[in-house]
Amino acid sequence: MLNTIVLDGAGTEGRTSRVIDPVAEQLAAKLSCAVEWQNWAASVMGAGGSTPWPAASHNAVIRLAHRIRTAPPGHRFILLGFSAGCRPVREFLDSHPELHHRIAAVGLLADPWQPHDRQQHGVPNGAGWGVMGSLPTPLMDRTFWCGHPGDPICRAAWDSLLRYLTAAADAVPGGLIRTFLDKARRGRLQLIPFLGLPPHEWFAGLGGRIDRSIAEARSYLGDGHTAVYTREFVTIDPDTGREDRRSLAHRLADSIAWKITHPQST
Repeated sequence: MLNTIVLDGAGTEGRTSRVIDPVAEQLAAKLSCAVEWQNWAASVMGAGGSTPWPAASHNAVIRLAHRIRTAPPGHRFILLGFSAGCRPVREFLDSHPELHHRIAAVGLLADPWQPHDRQQHGVPNGAGWGVMGSLPTPLMDRTFWCGHPGDPICRAAWDSLLRYLTAAADAVPGGLIRTFLDKARRGRLQLIPFLGLPPHEWFAGLGGRIDRSIAEARSYLGDGHTAVYTREFVTIDPDTGREDRRSLAHRLADSIAWKITHPQST
């Protein structure tokens, strides 16, 4: 028996952002597995509620571990996380190695910790890595990532000023990004105290970093963290030379389904 458990992004109350839905639906169609949406707070910096993100994630991990531990013998799970929902998935994997044998696969969409060298086959890698860092999971052989090359949450530039926001608040930026963009428009020097930049970074290359970070902020506040995952994403398959028009959401689901049906493949 196989179930998919989904942990959605901030502000969704656990169900649903309509971004990760196509991943779950594709898995259900390909693998005939049931889909469950974890009822977690999905709260980050006021989006989704007042529960701090670390506390919301901790509570989600407790419920997730209970669900998997009490499942019938032989029951396995696919874990799906989108954006802020990637945190409880990761923290569950880190804190419950005794349950790893119940996890058939992991899918992380727009992961704030997406490693710099992990991406869907044939999809450009983008300029950087997750805005919170570049971190593996304990199940690298069963974890699949997908991040749009222009999404700063999973592909922020190495020197992105948005990284200062997350370091200060322990949160994926939402309202903070709007504040950043407002200060960048009104005067670049206002960013120095707002971000807490060290003195040696005040002038050396700051102009270029601000311009790149403004572009990232505009992408996030547009559809660069949402609709880009559900519409067609056209690439040329590097192995066959054929055109691939699948959405990024469907590509992630297809990779997971392939792993489940071909467990010995790498």
